[in-house]
Amino acid sequence: MRAKILMTSPYPQMTEIIHEIAKELEIPVMVIEGTMTEAAQAVKQMIEKEPSIEIVISRAGTYQEIARQNIGRPLLHCDNSDFDILEAFWRAKKIGDKVAFLTFQDERYPYQFSTLKEILGFDIFLYPYQNWEQLVSQIEQAKRDGMDVIVGGGKKAMQLIQAQGMKGVHIATSRRAIARALLRANEIVNYRIEAREKAEQLQAILNMTGEAIIVTDKLGRIIYFNPSAESVLGIRASNVIGLSPQDILSISPLNDILQSISRNIVKIYDNQYVVELKTIEIESSLMGKIFILKEVNKIQQLETQIRKEIYHKGLVAKHCFDDIIHNSEKMKQVILKAQKYAETDSTILITGESGVGKELLAQSIHNASLRKDGPFVAINCAAISESLLESELFGYAEGAFTGAKKGGKPGVFELAHGGTLFLDEIGEISTKIQAILLRVLQEKEIMRVGGDRMIPVDVRVIAATNKNLWESVQKGLFREDLFFRLNVLRLQVPPLRERKDDIPLIVNRLLRQHKVSMLTWEQLPDALKQFFLDYDWPGNIRQLENVVERLVLNLDTLTQIEDFVEEILYERSGKRADLSGDFCRDNFLPMTKNGKIVITPSSMEEMEIQILEQMLKMYNNNRSLVAEKLGISRTTLWKKLKDVSG
Repeated sequence: MRAKILMTSPYPQMTEIIHEIAKELEIPVMVIEGTMTEAAQAVKQMIEKEPSIEIVISRAGTYQEIARQNIGRPLLHCDNSDFDILEAFWRAKKIGDKVAFLTFQDERYPYQFSTLKEILGFDIFLYPYQNWEQLVSQIEQAKRDGMDVIVGGGKKAMQLIQAQGMKGVHIATSRRAIARALLRANEIVNYRIEAREKAEQLQAILNMTGEAIIVTDKLGRIIYFNPSAESVLGIRASNVIGLSPQDILSISPLNDILQSISRNIVKIYDNQYVVELKTIEIESSLMGKIFILKEVNKIQQLETQIRKEIYHKGLVAKHCFDDIIHNSEKMKQVILKAQKYAETDSTILITGESGVGKELLAQSIHNASLRKDGPFVAINCAAISESLLESELFGYAEGAFTGAKKGGKPGVFELAHGGTLFLDEIGEISTKIQAILLRVLQEKEIMRVGGDRMIPVDVRVIAATNKNLWESVQKGLFREDLFFRLNVLRLQVPPLRERKDDIPLIVNRLLRQHKVSMLTWEQLPDALKQFFLDYDWPGNIRQLENVVERLVLNLDTLTQIEDFVEEILYERSGKRADLSGDFCRDNFLPMTKNGKIVITPSSMEEMEIQILEQMLKMYNNNRSLVAEKLGISRTTLWKKLKDVSG
């Protein structure tokens, strides 16, 4: 294992002790024997030769000389203990009475010589020095002063003292002091290695990120400039590291970035970037800033990717125009018009009775449009209470209400970004929601419930209703401005009773879907086919699907076609129909061609109940439509039904 600690020693005996202790502690160490400038230069040369050296240990004047060399490594002082000093002076006293002390003048913690004199009981004469030349001069001065012995200095100082015919005494650094210095140095080495590993990991992460990152210190000087920043700005890191804010003023793109506030957009050459600013603070003091550049195009691409992931999670239109089974002229015209509308990005209003396939048409338009790769999001406005509808449409911010999800929740407008939003039963929304929806359609941005910022949305809206919206406008139930905003392009889907030519095709498709490969429209009994063609299908295709499914499931047990038809008619009228003889349309329905309801004469209250029940079955439990047909409010209808149910 290569030594990472370098220690200086002023004399051979200390060198031996250092190696002994290092071996005992199992700490690899290199030793340079020498003092002052000579040792300092040797240390610098050794670090250049062995860059693995992490720390240097030295003492006294040599420590100060090394500190002046700027070696680029931590420098640890090996302090002599007071006991070491006392022991050296005690040995000196045995040699002579007049004791000189060579002390380095810049010693960080000067010795308390007055205390030493009291302990030792004799005078100590100080000879301070700051460099080798002064040390030589002070030794000569001590000789002239008649000193008997000199304490301090290293190997070369001892040789010089002896050359002057004097006695010298080393201040021997104790084994304890050396051991403590080596242990402390080893702790620092381990810490430096661990910190460097973490820094290198962080550096690798920052270098690998695709975002340009610039870091400045508390004075605004650049201290980090990653490769992505070099690429974006066309500037080498080596040319800007250490530059002050004044130096950067003339570097236009860089200066614009460092003067930015968070979320500023700056243009660098031909690209736009969002600048994210993070401050580095320690105990409320600003220590630096981090500038992160995010390319706008990449943000948009990421957004598109997120939208695609949402798309794959089920927000997808499953049907296209080929799925719309038709042969009638009316449906042909509707589909031709819808295909033209699909080429535009305008709002579409689809009208038609319940069950005619308005969402199927909306999905087909989406899949034929330029937005086909984006999400298709559908919401039934009548199925959600007003209190929840706003947050479903526009989302909510964190903390908007009790129980709100952490981070908030996006609404359907956000989910449909880049695609199509289908608003079914649009005629059921309140005037409050109408006002918010109008603004969203005009400004193309939404604000979440409880939020404080606008979110741009790119959404094509297709709305649908089974109501006459213009009548609602005239009654003050629907905003006129919203009506015109929705009614840019309009499609009227005919009810099934107006496209009887399509029934055989639709029934065939439904039979195949239920995997009844042996049965086709042509194979159905004539009486049943006549029923399918004569019945007015108030529930339209949805009702037809249910009837065909029931037919398929009951084929094995069905003995009389009349029973099957009677069951269907009974569900609607609540009365058993007379199916004797040939089937005729007037026998099928409680509602004749002139729109009358067949009721049994009784009390006014009982006849009203009959009317309400038959109207509800006739319009497939669509209470809004029943209320509209009866000329009463939904509230009044609800109260009457509540009275009926008891």
